[in-house]
Amino acid sequence: MLLEVERLALELRGPLGGLEEAIIALVDGEGLPPGLSPEILFEGGMPRMRPVLVVLAGRAAMQVEADPQAAFEVAAIAEMLQGAIRLHDVTLGRRDGRRRRAARRVLRGAGSLLGANHLTLRALELARRAPAPEILGETLELLRDVGAGHALSEALRTRPATIADSLLFAEEHSGALFAFTCRAGGHLVDAGRPAITGLGRYGRHVGIAWKLAEDLALFDPSVGGRQLAHNAAAARPVFPVAWANAQDPEIDALWRRLGGGGYDAAVATELTERVRSLGGLGAGREAMVRETWAARRALRPFPPSPARDSLDRLAASLATAA
Repeated sequence: MLLEVERLALELRGPLGGLEEAIIALVDGEGLPPGLSPEILFEGGMPRMRPVLVVLAGRAAMQVEADPQAAFEVAAIAEMLQGAIRLHDVTLGRRDGRRRRAARRVLRGAGSLLGANHLTLRALELARRAPAPEILGETLELLRDVGAGHALSEALRTRPATIADSLLFAEEHSGALFAFTCRAGGHLVDAGRPAITGLGRYGRHVGIAWKLAEDLALFDPSVGGRQLAHNAAAARPVFPVAWANAQDPEIDALWRRLGGGGYDAAVATELTERVRSLGGLGAGREAMVRETWAARRALRPFPPSPARDSLDRLAASLATAA
């Protein structure tokens, strides 16, 4: 999947050239809270999936090129909001955790996604001046979805996550963000309502599949248990864990132990082995394949084109990875 995204990103270098440098320039020195480096927003490099979707969605809807500057700004909106989500997620660790205390101190109480978050405000400024007025509404809808996802995380501090919770969380995070990029790409070329709806459906399903892939990656031996523990501390539902807990309610006790104190490698190992033995990883792969097929079905009404084929390959590559 990542190789396919990288290949497409290289092909689209013209419309999106300099994206990483430009976004850093937008936030660097523009009032980020003291002590917060812009580099934290782009740990691991700039994820290119969302910018690629902006351009391909517009091409698939109308088979024309969106205005390069407009496409650039929509991609910037998506990346800024992803950065804002990442920063806000840091504040959702254990209530007494060092990461959470440090993040809240740095953000000076601006942990709320709709609070004084610099990246969110800059994204809204860009959306307000976008050539398609619908993009501002799409941005606000995205923020509502992500806010609901954060509320779900807080609710899950007092009860086990269900399978439905984990899928809803995926939909309200990467699903909502990918749907935004695809719908915005359609708006930039004045696509009609049916096309916008189809693009949004494609993006939402691909986003859910992307989150499921991230959940599965937490159980890769090369990753180790610390990322799994971080998700547990943030009360972030992870599909294989939720599925395994539906088979054996004792899984939730292990999950809370993993996220409730200092990192315990033995607890992480026990949880991983039990989730595997209960079939949680296989269930996660099946769910991811279902989402990718739903995404590919959403593309059927679109006329054949290289852009539609590229979107289809992106979804298919996720299914292949499963």
